[in-house]
Amino acid sequence: MSAAAHQPVPDGWVDNFFDSGFEATSRLLGKYDSTEQELADLTELLGLRPGQRILDVPCGFGRHSGPLSRRGFSVAGIDISPHQIAEARRRWPSATFHLQDMRNPPPGPFDFVLNLWTSFGYLSTPEDDLAALIAWQSVLVPGGRLLMELSTLEQAMRQIRTTEAEAISTKRVRHGDLQEDSWFDWTSQLAHVRYSRPGWSRGCRTRMYSRSQLRSALLAAGFNDVRMMGDLRGGPVDDDHRTVVIASN
Repeated sequence: MSAAAHQPVPDGWVDNFFDSGFEATSRLLGKYDSTEQELADLTELLGLRPGQRILDVPCGFGRHSGPLSRRGFSVAGIDISPHQIAEARRRWPSATFHLQDMRNPPPGPFDFVLNLWTSFGYLSTPEDDLAALIAWQSVLVPGGRLLMELSTLEQAMRQIRTTEAEAISTKRVRHGDLQEDSWFDWTSQLAHVRYSRPGWSRGCRTRMYSRSQLRSALLAAGFNDVRMMGDLRGGPVDDDHRTVVIASN
């Protein structure tokens, strides 16, 4: 990509990104194919028992929270996208869904908070992200746990950056008619991605946190214990894959 393509995705990008085109694009990329396995692994890793109270944030169209509600859990999901919440309510009437900012969860209390699929770092500033963590901690019962599953700065650097001197890295991938253009600003730790296919083009932006930064933020938010692993089966941390974080209240 040329330097002209390095256009920052502005604040407010979430207002248009998470529409029906986003879901169709994600399906084209196969990003929902592992849902059943993820649910099985989550249940085993956390020792989930029917009747426990779970907050899914952000919940999207209820990909995880809907099936969990059908399996006997008391599930609430929140998302800032009107389209996603409308879809969640239509598909999963057994769960409760709220159209709210992730910094403003329902009061609970909850036994678990789930933040899955690299859905952290969407807000405008690190202070906003910390406010979200504080809010999630506040609605957990004593001993409750937050599980996050996300790409880290270490993973992005391992897979994208060619030298330590490289301030901005770019990547272009084609999947049939779908083109994915990404650029990574290592100074600001922001990843900007634009997906384009006939009839639909949207950009998103994610703040990339290192594992040490995540640990510090979670402790600052009031969590007492932070554990990290390489997958939802409790495997070892690996820079080539996403990281799973379990923070206890």
